[in-house]
Amino acid sequence: MLRHVIEDLLSIEPAGADRFRAAKQSDVFDRVYGGQMLAQGLRAAAATVDGARPPNSAHCYFLRLGDPTVPLEFHVERVRETRTFSNRLVRAQQNDHCVCLMMFSFCAAGEGLEHQWAMPDAPAPETLASRDEQLIAIHGDELPLNAGVPWPVDIRHVNRRPWDPEIGEGRNLLWMRADDALPDDPLLHACLLLYASDLTMAEAATARHPIRWEDLIAGRGIFGASLDHSFWLHQPVRFDDWLLHVQESSRGGGGRGFTTGRFFDRGGRLIASVAQEIFIKETTEGSGR
Repeated sequence: MLRHVIEDLLSIEPAGADRFRAAKQSDVFDRVYGGQMLAQGLRAAAATVDGARPPNSAHCYFLRLGDPTVPLEFHVERVRETRTFSNRLVRAQQNDHCVCLMMFSFCAAGEGLEHQWAMPDAPAPETLASRDEQLIAIHGDELPLNAGVPWPVDIRHVNRRPWDPEIGEGRNLLWMRADDALPDDPLLHACLLLYASDLTMAEAATARHPIRWEDLIAGRGIFGASLDHSFWLHQPVRFDDWLLHVQESSRGGGGRGFTTGRFFDRGGRLIASVAQEIFIKETTEGSGR
């Protein structure tokens, strides 16, 4: 599965001056998965930047639901170039419509003041059941829509089972890593972590309410979609080793839910941070955002 993601879903090809095309999209969702679009956009932006500068942040707005049957085109604008930073604006387009607007920053290595929050205690990932094992324990043979989809990310939930119908406190801890060893390519590791950072962010918000995740996915009486996504890579990452993702939803209202997250490596270093707002609202047939 990981090879499929790297070779197909994250691959882009040149399509003109600072333009790129991604021919194939995920075939397991009814829309283009946002994390995939972000990872492809990062690859497009990085192709226009000095390779010595790693990415340090990504910010995007999801403007339309992408059609997974239509190729995506990425238009890169070289916004700024300084001795320390390179900034790129990327437009993901389908049929001349902007689907996602992304801004990426790349930063040369430097030194400065250091501090971070401590990593919370969590059992080792090897002692926990896999996501698929937990889903089967909850639902048996009647898995919700998309529950049986193989993801390229191994996920081990710590304090809450995936898609648990019980109302929770809105704080999720889970371990994440790529489901196979990866080559020594720092950009690839960053792209895959960005890809994974969008997988479970909505769960912390929906867990605060009596929402059945399978109804949200299927659009039965409730509609949900990511509105925006921000990601900060604080230091180089190896995504084929375990990272603890700590997610918290601090607010919901006005048809939107807000969640933040932090990724710690097994040594307790804060590797990356993420924030996302989702659109989530009760609907009638034919309505949307």
